[in-house]
Amino acid sequence: MLTIAIANSKPGTGKTTSAVWLSAAFHAAGHSVLLVDADPAGSAGQWNELAGFAWRTMDGSKESYLRQVPETATARGCDVVIIDCPQIEDSPRLTRLAMRLADEVLIPVSPTMIEVERTTPMRAHLDDVDSLRTYPVRSCVLLSRCVAGASSTAVARETFTAIGFDVLATPMM
Repeated sequence: MLTIAIANSKPGTGKTTSAVWLSAAFHAAGHSVLLVDADPAGSAGQWNELAGFAWRTMDGSKESYLRQVPETATARGCDVVIIDCPQIEDSPRLTRLAMRLADEVLIPVSPTMIEVERTTPMRAHLDDVDSLRTYPVRSCVLLSRCVAGASSTAVARETFTAIGFDVLATPMM
């Protein structure tokens, strides 16, 4: 089972949008997906109520719920789990638990210098989580809200790479 946590230290970075689209992509590719809404704001759950997702969803907004994710995914026959995390600033215990459960941490970020600066603390959170795991969690930046042809995307990619982040090749427009 592949578990991906969508996380960032601040709000408004596209975590829920990325989680929903990634869930849709895995579902379309034939995977059995469990989307876990770990954000107490419940945005992914609200999207599900409006859209009626074709994949399974689960409330993970409490530590006790989030700890049940591996067993729930197995019981439901899911081979991919996507966890929509709250921002670390508001719910550090939930987000760190999600990152501990994950095989991969995806960090959505807009390609602006202020976003680069605000994302830098994620490295410390990832290192902290790694100290509690038997192997390091893989992590990468997803450049989101990019403008086609804008130089800001290339500059952000270079900057994130220089400070030690892997950056996905395809940005989200």
